[in-house]
Amino acid sequence: MTEKNLGTIRLRPTGRGAARQGHPWIFSHEITRGAGQDRDGQPVVARGPNDELLGTGLYREGARIVWRRFRRDIGNLDGGWARGALAQAVDRRKVKPARRLVWSEADALPGLVVDQYGKHLVVQMTTLGMERHWEVLQPEIQKLLQPEGIWLRRDSPGRKMEGLSHLDPVAIGAVPDQPVRVEIGGLEVPVDLRGGQKTGTYLDQQENYGKVAAVAKGRRMLDVFCHTGGFGLRAARAGAQVTALDQSEASLQLGRQAAGWHGLSVKWVEDDAFRFLRGVRKGEYDLIVLDPPGLVKGGLGMEAGRRALGELHRQAFRVLPEGGILATFSCSHRVGKEELWEVVQMAARDAGKRVLRNETLGQAPDHPVDEQFPESEYLTGFLLGVK
Repeated sequence: MTEKNLGTIRLRPTGRGAARQGHPWIFSHEITRGAGQDRDGQPVVARGPNDELLGTGLYREGARIVWRRFRRDIGNLDGGWARGALAQAVDRRKVKPARRLVWSEADALPGLVVDQYGKHLVVQMTTLGMERHWEVLQPEIQKLLQPEGIWLRRDSPGRKMEGLSHLDPVAIGAVPDQPVRVEIGGLEVPVDLRGGQKTGTYLDQQENYGKVAAVAKGRRMLDVFCHTGGFGLRAARAGAQVTALDQSEASLQLGRQAAGWHGLSVKWVEDDAFRFLRGVRKGEYDLIVLDPPGLVKGGLGMEAGRRALGELHRQAFRVLPEGGILATFSCSHRVGKEELWEVVQMAARDAGKRVLRNETLGQAPDHPVDEQFPESEYLTGFLLGVK
């Protein structure tokens, strides 16, 4: 496929230049003119103001992010290219029962996420370009991974950025109606492939479960926003007395099921995290995990989100005694290491506490971070000692 066939967009001379430095996105205000409606969702070549080649990307007419690079040369997204990109993505991951196999732009497949749970895959698509090329990608995924079934989801909030509506999920092959039993982070747990959050559950904390469990023995632990008990179950197995808190009864039920399988004692509480924390006595817990959803949104929600995050930490520090431990996380690239550390320090001062940063935590290696694409690093956290 030639550049003439694909079409070309060009950066304005006054553009920010991030794409010229390797970033995989180009915004609509950065180009001289669009490629045209007929190239919507299709590969388009991008060039800089000096005619330098930036690569080939998936074009979206009228979107804020108008171009997302998938290859650095000129070419189509055909079966041969898809086969190579998928094979590279899989080869760079360790073999595990549950793992992320494709991580969107970080794996040169913008808008495509593929997670593996044993013999099944859950796929999430957030860009028109991936939808237009699913018939190319699907057979290559099936040939490479040979899953018993694929659950295709197109309901992520990220679709809004492309002006895409939510579509009903599709089962390709055999996808169980009931939760499947899969080992995640060293413990077999039930995963609801069809109805679970995100792509079934969260795989990005697998490494961190063990790090928290390693300091949990003999402690009284509160796992806030526990979802299905990721941290709490592993801590209970390590010898902690665990209370697991979440607002979703469906998630808690899966946690109870896992606890029953392994004979683990966990107190499951369905409640609002802020309300529950305000009612906790000082010293009632000496290990707290804060793993909230993305509280800090863009635009007008930014300040409100930071206030909410600060309140969570103030309550946690109020409860924790000297010698206590706080594991805290942010799952938004808007609150990275520096921003989260600032929230931690302010909340600790307000509560009259000092903190020691014992370890900086991040997303699992199967969610790789592309240094030229900072948006690929979204999960950050700290393991803190309280003084």
